[in-house]
Amino acid sequence: MDNKKRNEIILNLTCELLSKINFEVDNAFVEDVVGEEGQVLVNVTVNKPGGLIGFRGRNMAALQLILSLMVKKELGEWVRVLLDINNYRGEQKERLENMAKELADKVLKTGEEVHLSNMSSYERRICHVVLTEIEGITSDSEGEGEERHIVIRKKQEKSKI
Repeated sequence: MDNKKRNEIILNLTCELLSKINFEVDNAFVEDVVGEEGQVLVNVTVNKPGGLIGFRGRNMAALQLILSLMVKKELGEWVRVLLDINNYRGEQKERLENMAKELADKVLKTGEEVHLSNMSSYERRICHVVLTEIEGITSDSEGEGEERHIVIRKKQEKSKI
């Protein structure tokens, strides 16, 4: 099956799922994620998206998993589905990047490490990518499962011996 047909099926499954939970889709499209084989972005616009997105995107993540399972059942193959509702992911990425930069500045000024709140692997990855670009800063993920979070530290200067 070609990607166009596959994406059409994924779009129909998405609209069907949202309809079953009483959300009318204003706009929706599916596109292949560039550079990622077997991965698609499903972008949906609805009225009053809060219930679909949920606290810190948790409902959206659950819907994404359900949609991925529906796609697997329908197509007989695993397709990584990224669900974005009303551009939440884009706005979330911008918020996380700004927060990471601000906290890195704080660490550079005070020298004290900063522990961020618990985050999903997706959120942590966004922060780590931004933090690797900041001179004098290092970041690590600590904790297990739901407690996993990022710690931002000032890089230790290497002694010149």
